[in-house]
Amino acid sequence: MRAVDERVVERLTEYAARYTGFSLDAILPDAIRRAAGKLADDGERILLRAAHGEGNVVRALYQAVSVGETFFFRHPEQFAFIGRTMVPEWIAARKQRINVWSAGCATGEEAYSLAACLLDLVPRHVEVSILATDLLERNLASAREGVYGAWSRRPSGPMLHPIFEEKSSDSRMRIAPRLRGPVRFAQHNLLEPQNAGSFDLILCRNVLVYFSPESARKAVGHLVSALAADGALLFGPMDIGEQPPGLAYGAAPELQIYRRQAEAQPAKPRVPATPTQKVEPVRARRAAPPEPIAIHLRALVSIERGERKTAKAALEELSLRVPDYLPGILERALMHIRQGERAAATQLMRDVLRRTEKMPLEDLVPGPEPLPVEFYRSSAEQFLRSRGGVE
Repeated sequence: MRAVDERVVERLTEYAARYTGFSLDAILPDAIRRAAGKLADDGERILLRAAHGEGNVVRALYQAVSVGETFFFRHPEQFAFIGRTMVPEWIAARKQRINVWSAGCATGEEAYSLAACLLDLVPRHVEVSILATDLLERNLASAREGVYGAWSRRPSGPMLHPIFEEKSSDSRMRIAPRLRGPVRFAQHNLLEPQNAGSFDLILCRNVLVYFSPESARKAVGHLVSALAADGALLFGPMDIGEQPPGLAYGAAPELQIYRRQAEAQPAKPRVPATPTQKVEPVRARRAAPPEPIAIHLRALVSIERGERKTAKAALEELSLRVPDYLPGILERALMHIRQGERAAATQLMRDVLRRTEKMPLEDLVPGPEPLPVEFYRSSAEQFLRSRGGVE
C-alpha cells in the first residue's frame, strides 16, 4: 500500500466531510489514510480527483467514514410507538398504502425489522412499501442478500416479530421471503433531497450523530420535506439537539419522535418564571442530561464511531462513578461480548439479573433509552441461557 503524506490525509478528510456531512472529528485519519493508499495514485493527483468529485475517490471516502453499528429491532420502544399509535391511525384513516423510508439503513436490519412489524400489524389488504437507502452500495448489497450473523441479533434488540426463515442455521440466518417483497434498497446521500414522494413514516436513527451541525440541519430539512402531513419522523437518542422546524414531539421527548404540529402532542403549560428564576432554553436543558446518562451517551457515540478504547474508558468511568446504574452494567456486558470476553460478560449479566430480581418488570429504567426492567432482565436471561447459566 502506498504511503500517504499527512497533508494529503488532512485535505482528504475535509473532502470526506464535504461529501458525506460527517463532522471532521468523526472521521478517523487512519481510515482516510488506508483509503488513499488503495487508490494507487500520488497524493496530489488524488487530491485533484477528490476536488473534481471523481466517482472512485468519492466512493473510497464514503467507505472510509462508514459506520456499520446496527441490529434488528434497535430502540424497541420506537417500534412500540409505531404499533400503538401509527398503525391505529392508519387503520382509522383507511389507508390503502403505507410508505416508509429507512434513511441510512446500513446493512438492512432496520428495514427488515420495519417490514416484520408492519406486515404483522396492518390489515392484509394494506400495501406496505419500504424504501431503504444508504450511502454505500456495499451495505446495500449485503442488505439485499439478507443473511445475518449473531451480531445483528443481539440481546439489546429483542425479536419483536418473526424475521428469519425457519430452516436457517444458528450462525447465519436468512430473511424470510415474505419480508423481502415490501423492501426496496437504493443508494442515497442525506445531503441531497429525496424525490421518491412523501412518507407516512421516516426513520433516520443513529446517523446524524456523526454529522456536523450544518450538515445535520440540511439533512433534517430534507427529511422533514419528505414527511407526509400526518406522518412521523423518528431519530436516535443522540442524533439531534433541538426540535426540527415545523415539527413537535409526537411522544415523550426522550423517544425522539416528531410530527407535524397538528398531529403532535400538545405542549405542557409552562410555569411562569419568578423574578429570581432563570428560564433556560430547551436545547440547553437537553444538552445537560443527568451525569450517568451523559457519560453513557459519550460511550455510545464512541461505540458508534468504532472508538473502542474511548468507549471502554467512558464505561469504566461510569462504573466507578455510578456502580448501580443498570444500563451501564448491561452496556459493559455487551462490550465484553463484542470483544469475545464471555466470562466477564457472564459475570455482568448475572449482576443484571441479581439487581432486577425484586424490581417490578414494568418499571422504566432511566437511560439514553428509557426501557422497562423486563428488557434488562430478559436480555440477561437470554444471554445466560445460551451459556447454560440460567435454569
